[in-house]
Amino acid sequence: MRALLLAVLLLGACSPAPRTADAFAADPVAARATVAACDAGERRGDCAAARAGLAEARRRERMAAYRRAF
Repeated sequence: MRALLLAVLLLGACSPAPRTADAFAADPVAARATVAACDAGERRGDCAAARAGLAEARRRERMAAYRRAF
């Protein structure tokens, strides 16, 4: 029983922290890949953050294009 508890704690400590929307906004390639994996049903954990980050990255791209137009 102790070995099982220890294994669960060690595996839980090794898992990466969930990424935030800001992290995904800074890395749109990873955001696109994560959203695609979420849509395919392969991921569940950080789907909302990936979608929010991708939306923010697209907003930043639009604002940059808008600024270049003037």
